[in-house]
Amino acid sequence: MPPAHPDFEDLFVHAPCGYLSLHPDGRIDRVNATLRGWTGYKASELADRHFRDLLTVAGKIYFDTHVRPLLRMQGVFDEIAFDMLAKDGARIPVLVNASERRGGGDEPVGIRVTVFRATDRRTYETELLAARDALAEANDELRAVNAQLDASNRALDLANRELRAFYETLPVGIFRADTAGRIVQASPRFRDLFGVTGAVDWTCGLAAEDRDAAATLWTHAHADGVHVSRLFRRVGRDGTERLIDMKAVRTDDPETGRPRFVGVAEDVTAEIAADRQQRQMERETAIKQLTGGLAHNLNNILAVAMGNLELIGEEVSDRPDLRPLVDTGKTAMDRAAALVARLLVYSGQSFAWSDRVEADAVLRDLAVQIRPRLSGTHDLAVIPGAPGATVALGAEMLREAMDELVANAVAGTPPGGEIRLSSRRRAAADRSDAAGGGDMVVLSVRDTGSGMNRATLEKAREPFFSSG
Repeated sequence: MPPAHPDFEDLFVHAPCGYLSLHPDGRIDRVNATLRGWTGYKASELADRHFRDLLTVAGKIYFDTHVRPLLRMQGVFDEIAFDMLAKDGARIPVLVNASERRGGGDEPVGIRVTVFRATDRRTYETELLAARDALAEANDELRAVNAQLDASNRALDLANRELRAFYETLPVGIFRADTAGRIVQASPRFRDLFGVTGAVDWTCGLAAEDRDAAATLWTHAHADGVHVSRLFRRVGRDGTERLIDMKAVRTDDPETGRPRFVGVAEDVTAEIAADRQQRQMERETAIKQLTGGLAHNLNNILAVAMGNLELIGEEVSDRPDLRPLVDTGKTAMDRAAALVARLLVYSGQSFAWSDRVEADAVLRDLAVQIRPRLSGTHDLAVIPGAPGATVALGAEMLREAMDELVANAVAGTPPGGEIRLSSRRRAAADRSDAAGGGDMVVLSVRDTGSGMNRATLEKAREPFFSSG
């Protein structure tokens, strides 16, 4: 075999990687200068040393248990990472490739080994592993955050459903309006309160005067910077009225910054009716107390006046010309006493004696009494419709009540109009009022006048009320 070319020798000695030639048992036969430079050993210090002696303890174990069997089986191994130990004990990360040379009988005759320094690669791998670990940790944190976000979303979704149910079933109506009074959002209860399907046309069911007020209410509230508070009357298709209390506060839209109104609407018909009834009861109680005291005082005065009138009557018994005056005075006193008796009954300090009287008979007697008073200015029609029906009420008290109604009808009907007196039976099954009892008799006084206005009608049943 010709001698090696000098360039080949130099390539082995000063190659950019480490070269080793090993005996079949792994002892070092030859090592190039590059590897000696990395490890700090001289050639004489490495001669006949085993390659595994240059490795760390872990590397030695791996070399004996994995690398040598692999080399015998395959004859080669590539890019196995080891940490070699320099003479001063420093670790040198390397990648090792090796191939086994075999003779004609397949027996090993030597091992060729190349060693590549892997410091930068090992640093990169370490950083890559650290980055992978950091990424894994970040992924774990992200999964935890996603789990929390999912839980928050579920809680938020539940809260939204509860809020939606609350919004749609709340007994008061909720709405948002712009400064012109246009309702931009309204709950189902709001639309139900005002009897509309949309929010913008909410005023269409209001009474006329309330519609006019609603047109300027929001503009004034916006200009003056005040809250909205208004009681509206909604008139249903059947003519029934509901009182709706609307309240709103001015706020700024969080997205646009524009002013708007947020408020509620509530049906307060029952509350106002109950309040009015309570005030009416308190007023009637006070009036009854005042009436009772006044009646007692009048009774005392009447007793003295009637006693004196009796004495005067005895003194002028021989003066026929004065007797009519005494009789007229007694009649006035009797009427005053009857009035005082009725006041005492109204105040609850006395009881009204009653008997059963026939309603139609009272109606006919009343017609006989009042017909002359009409003097031909009004027509009187009497329609008895409850033959044989009786009521448990004093005849005189019933006549006085009917007579008062007739007087009011005459006062409210122009000359030439008609006054109609009627009676009818009403079975208990046909009654929808709250009064107890069985069958009843209805006595009516009707006229052809213009009737009472709303304000008078609301006060018509109050005691001692007069529209004149």
